[in-house]
Amino acid sequence: MTFLEILKTFLELAAVVLLIVGFINEKKVIAFEVKLARAIRIHIRNYRLRKQREAQAEYAAKVQKRAPEDVYEEAEAPVLTVVSKKGSHRVA
Repeated sequence: MTFLEILKTFLELAAVVLLIVGFINEKKVIAFEVKLARAIRIHIRNYRLRKQREAQAEYAAKVQKRAPEDVYEEAEAPVLTVVSKKGSHRVA
């Protein structure tokens, strides 16, 4: 027998033993599968939330880098728009 045949036989035997143990402890295996699926869902959710927070922080950092003097030029003065029941008008 070659090494590969011995390894293949050992793996087949291990699979059969694990299958029998799985049938004997079926409830524990099912509980493990449920916990594993839940842990994976939580991990995916946390990963998405973490990426979303990182994107928001990156955007906030970009916005914060802009100084107010960079936004307005001297020709453009900030304008305040007042909205009332009659309409809206601008106040310089």
